[in-house]
Amino acid sequence: MKIGIVQFASIEGEVKRNCEHFEHEVKKYSKNGLDLLCFPELCISGYKFESGKQMNEKAFVSELAQRYKQPILAGVQSVCQGKYYDVVCLWDEAGDIAGEYKKIHLWASENDYFARGNELVAVSFRGWKIGMLICADLGFAEISTPLALEKEADLIIYPSAWGYGWEELFCGCAKTRAAENQVYTIALNRACGDEKYCGNSTVNGPDGTVLLRLQTTGEAYGEITLEKEKLKEARIGIPWRQMKQPAIYKEIADKGKS
Repeated sequence: MKIGIVQFASIEGEVKRNCEHFEHEVKKYSKNGLDLLCFPELCISGYKFESGKQMNEKAFVSELAQRYKQPILAGVQSVCQGKYYDVVCLWDEAGDIAGEYKKIHLWASENDYFARGNELVAVSFRGWKIGMLICADLGFAEISTPLALEKEADLIIYPSAWGYGWEELFCGCAKTRAAENQVYTIALNRACGDEKYCGNSTVNGPDGTVLLRLQTTGEAYGEITLEKEKLKEARIGIPWRQMKQPAIYKEIADKGKS
């Protein structure tokens, strides 16, 4: 699977500008024969959340995916039954949403505006199972592991807006989530715009190998082709999945409660 990652710089609340820039990037990279083109968290509204009410962000990305015949994954705002959510969606080349995940681990001011998700999502796409999580979710094996084992994700993508100066934690978590679950991970961060983010988007293999890292806080782009055979090799070489002892983990947890 050939994937493009756009380390995108949004200007907080500047929806029109961000949409124009987003389309520019889609138009440019859709010529590269990509299976999927990926963008970071809240890349249209940014963290001036109310600006997201100016437009239907999901419909905007859908139209671009259809126009440029380019599957897109991106972090946007979504409204459902009067509640706003921080989501990541995957649109196919027809502009249809193949899957949508609502962020579970909301950060700081996100708690005041967004409702919290409570479901894990893995999308069947071009022969792969793609799990979707967002930013702070990167710190929690409690959701990445069931996404890998129960939802059978081959790849977990984390659109993010990870803070400036925390790039080693960002990249370290992405590497750990890949190795412990023996899946590919893509941690795709925002670049510095009018606010600072740590950039350093990274792609990691199922054996924990760093396959790609955009070592800048500025805008950048990377492409990578993922191979399914590497998943099998990692799981045979280090059979952690077969070694898991859920009954013992539960026993230990139950003892801790008593």
